Amino acid sequence: MIQEFIPGIVMCVMGFCLLFISADKIWTVAEKWKTIGGERPSKSYVVITRALGIVFILVGGGLLVCSLI
Repeated sequence: MIQEFIPGIVMCVMGFCLLFISADKIWTVAEKWKTIGGERPSKSYVVITRALGIVFILVGGGLLVCSLI
Protein backbone atom coordinates (compact mmCIF):
# COMPACT_ATOMS: atom_id res chain seq x y z
CA MET A 1 0.00 0.00 0.00
CA ILE A 2 2.67 2.53 0.98
CA GLN A 3 4.88 1.22 -1.86
CA GLU A 4 2.50 2.78 -4.40
CA PHE A 5 1.33 5.80 -2.40
CA ILE A 6 4.63 7.65 -1.90
CA PRO A 7 5.89 7.20 -5.50
CA GLY A 8 2.43 8.24 -6.72
CA ILE A 9 2.62 11.48 -4.75
CA VAL A 10 6.18 12.15 -5.95
CA MET A 11 5.28 11.53 -9.59
CA CYS A 12 2.21 13.77 -9.38
CA VAL A 13 4.28 16.59 -7.86
CA MET A 14 6.95 16.18 -10.55
CA GLY A 15 4.28 16.21 -13.26
CA PHE A 16 2.67 19.38 -11.91
CA CYS A 17 6.10 21.02 -11.72
CA LEU A 18 6.77 20.15 -15.37
CA LEU A 19 3.40 21.59 -16.37
CA PHE A 20 3.37 24.77 -14.32
CA ILE A 21 7.02 25.83 -14.23
CA SER A 22 8.00 27.63 -17.40
CA ALA A 23 9.77 25.36 -19.88
CA ASP A 24 12.20 28.24 -20.49
CA LYS A 25 13.29 28.14 -16.84
CA ILE A 26 13.70 24.35 -16.87
CA TRP A 27 15.71 24.58 -20.10
CA THR A 28 17.91 27.36 -18.68
CA VAL A 29 18.83 25.28 -15.64
CA ALA A 30 19.16 21.88 -17.31
CA GLU A 31 20.11 22.34 -20.95
CA LYS A 32 21.39 25.83 -21.78
CA TRP A 33 24.99 25.07 -20.87
CA LYS A 34 25.05 22.37 -23.55
CA THR A 35 24.38 24.79 -26.41
CA ILE A 36 26.51 27.33 -28.22
CA GLY A 37 24.67 30.63 -28.30
CA GLY A 38 21.33 29.04 -27.47
CA GLU A 39 18.82 31.64 -26.44
CA ARG A 40 15.58 29.70 -26.15
CA PRO A 41 14.43 26.09 -26.05
CA SER A 42 13.02 24.66 -29.23
CA LYS A 43 9.29 24.18 -29.64
CA SER A 44 9.75 20.43 -29.57
CA TYR A 45 11.49 20.71 -26.16
CA VAL A 46 8.52 22.64 -24.79
CA VAL A 47 6.01 20.11 -26.18
CA ILE A 48 7.98 17.13 -24.87
CA THR A 49 8.31 18.75 -21.42
CA ARG A 50 4.56 19.34 -21.23
CA ALA A 51 3.76 15.83 -22.49
CA LEU A 52 6.12 14.33 -19.93
CA GLY A 53 4.34 16.30 -17.21
CA ILE A 54 1.00 14.83 -18.30
CA VAL A 55 2.46 11.30 -18.37
CA PHE A 56 3.89 11.71 -14.87
CA ILE A 57 0.53 12.92 -13.55
CA LEU A 58 -1.32 10.00 -15.16
CA VAL A 59 1.12 7.38 -13.89
CA GLY A 60 1.22 8.98 -10.43
CA GLY A 61 -2.56 9.07 -10.33
CA GLY A 62 -2.67 5.41 -11.35
CA LEU A 63 -0.30 4.52 -8.53
CA LEU A 64 -2.44 6.47 -6.07
CA VAL A 65 -5.57 4.63 -7.22
CA CYS A 66 -3.77 1.28 -6.98
CA SER A 67 -2.68 2.08 -3.43
CA LEU A 68 -6.29 2.70 -2.40
CA ILE A 69 -7.57 -0.58 -3.82
